[in-house]
Amino acid sequence: MITERELLLMPNRESIAIFGDSYKVQYFDWRDGDVLLFLASAFSDSEIAAALEAGGKIVTGYAFEYYGFISIKRIGLKGWCACPARGIGFALTREAAETVSSASYAEFMEDIKRCYAERERKWRERGLI
Repeated sequence: MITERELLLMPNRESIAIFGDSYKVQYFDWRDGDVLLFLASAFSDSEIAAALEAGGKIVTGYAFEYYGFISIKRIGLKGWCACPARGIGFALTREAAETVSSASYAEFMEDIKRCYAERERKWRERGLI
């Protein structure tokens, strides 16, 4: 599911230092994508004000389900970030959200097929099937 959301866009990794040692720094610990986005509603008014002073922006973007690693080169789109461990991603455009979510789901399903094929191969080798 893809939903329109208000997001906090931070300009770079250095700018998130304004959150100090707060657990909220982990919100921007994305492994995939090329931007730093998170739900604006996760931050207090004072945190938003500090983020804006550090160059952040509140933007309308999209939250989407994310199933696993997708490289920027593979899909050819920028303006998104995601974390497989959290199963969520954020994008600046609906096109990016739809593309990344779909591509990650397709890759996830291929991984499942590979796992089942490997399991079946091992069972056959052992004479279990």
